[in-house]
Amino acid sequence: MITAGNIDDYLIEDIIHDLLLVDEEILTHLQSEPPLLGEIGYYLISAGGKRVRPALTLLSFRAAGTQPIEVVVPIAAAIELIHTASLIHDDINDGTDLRRGILTANRKFGNSSALVAGDYLFVKAFRIGGKYDWEIVRIIADACALLAEGEIQQDLNQYNTDLSINEYLDTIHKKTASLISACSQVGAVLSGASSEIVEALTKFAFNIGMAFQITDDMLDVKGVEADTGKPTGNDIRDGQLSVVSIKALEQLKGDTKDELQTIIRKKENSDDEIKRAIDLIMSTDSMTFADTMANEYADKARDELHKLDESDYRDNLELIIEMIIQRSF
Repeated sequence: MITAGNIDDYLIEDIIHDLLLVDEEILTHLQSEPPLLGEIGYYLISAGGKRVRPALTLLSFRAAGTQPIEVVVPIAAAIELIHTASLIHDDINDGTDLRRGILTANRKFGNSSALVAGDYLFVKAFRIGGKYDWEIVRIIADACALLAEGEIQQDLNQYNTDLSINEYLDTIHKKTASLISACSQVGAVLSGASSEIVEALTKFAFNIGMAFQITDDMLDVKGVEADTGKPTGNDIRDGQLSVVSIKALEQLKGDTKDELQTIIRKKENSDDEIKRAIDLIMSTDSMTFADTMANEYADKARDELHKLDESDYRDNLELIIEMIIQRSF
């Protein structure tokens, strides 16, 4: 069985059961010859990701209509395969060593095998998606295109200490919020919901996608490795600017600003330099700024949810907002 991470603590029983069906669907698509391709995908999926994306797909489907759950399970599995493939490619690109507390696929199996496995998962996902109507295929394909654009934008802005908040927000919209938004949109469309409800759920998920990435970036500065599954300061080490480092650079002056810029622009930093960069960031109110921004997106998500009829599923979607915002710092 694929482990669920800590999201199960926030999900009602119906959705936990639905996720088990998604697990079973995923496993049927991880069979390969040679077995290594499927093994790499299973290695990362079984490490216990949060499964926010399939949970959102299922909850949106349940909250918006009464169609049989079998309608949405395959596409929820496809979305998780896409997400996993994107993580594999992301880790190769960044040279990351740890994810979810274990070696990344590229470190364990090598870059070449991991790259092909990521492509394999994408193909498997689109084979599933190809069984659906064009509207569903278009939603997922557009999200994947935005994801790729966001990845390239992030690469182009590596070590760029002149990056603005708006440029950062555009990147995380593409790299994170686009696929999360597509989850709820697909779920709502397949449920047979009205265009108004589809739009509300799409906007809801976009806003929690933005909040999710902002809180993730905050955890990179002030998280606990045992909880996050990856070393603190990874973004700084990789020369990736986030909302907290951008805001800190806006507020720091003179020598301290120069010092933080120098660390971010360096290709290799010692642990002491990473710690110093974190200390410099924490000396500003950049974390408070980021927390406020994340909560503003969360409030917008709640506003969209309230356009839906009351139900246990709507309440559960609102609880997921709290899960995202209240992750431990």
